[in-house]
Amino acid sequence: MNLFNMKNLLRWVALIVFLVAINVGFGLLLNKYAAPLSGQGSMLFGATVFSLLLLYALLLAIPFVPGVEIGLSLMLVHGPMAAPFVHGATVIGLTLAYGLGLAFSDRFSCRFLSALGLVRACAFVESMKEMNRQQRIKTLESSMPSWAGKWILKHRYLMLALALNLPGNSFIGGGGGIALVAGLSRIYSPLGMIVTATLASAPVPLLFFFFGNQVIS
Repeated sequence: MNLFNMKNLLRWVALIVFLVAINVGFGLLLNKYAAPLSGQGSMLFGATVFSLLLLYALLLAIPFVPGVEIGLSLMLVHGPMAAPFVHGATVIGLTLAYGLGLAFSDRFSCRFLSALGLVRACAFVESMKEMNRQQRIKTLESSMPSWAGKWILKHRYLMLALALNLPGNSFIGGGGGIALVAGLSRIYSPLGMIVTATLASAPVPLLFFFFGNQVIS
């Protein structure tokens, strides 16, 4: 393994360690502060639980953070009444990640991609910076297999919803990473993203709200 590949490997390892540390840290916070409040429904509106929901929304906006697992933990601790608040925090987190991607889409430096060895992805991102939404869609369509490109991009909101609900999606960026890429791609409108995030993240909180812990069991 040459020196260049070793540097890329070390950068990937550092990124993974950082993300694992975030997840472990949130788990410790959840056990220390949220678990003791179990069964105290009125505390759902307290500063501690509100802070956890806000932290959850912020963490969800970070790529590769397993948001579904965190949301389930909050609902398991506080019961069905927490489901609407967790759903709201989920939508906020996904929208925040999308907004960050959209805001930096025309100024995004591909140094990060290049540093991880993704040189071709970096070049592709750079080539699309000056394009509008329709131009980007056509470029993406031409770069995909002809039998799939047009269908996938025509149904891109459906595909986004499926990706957000894909089991184990934390391995492809998690909800935050997927939403961030959606913003960077600039092929999703803000309203379309908000509606998609709201609907895509609704099933689990709805089931938990109506059936409680029976959903898990």
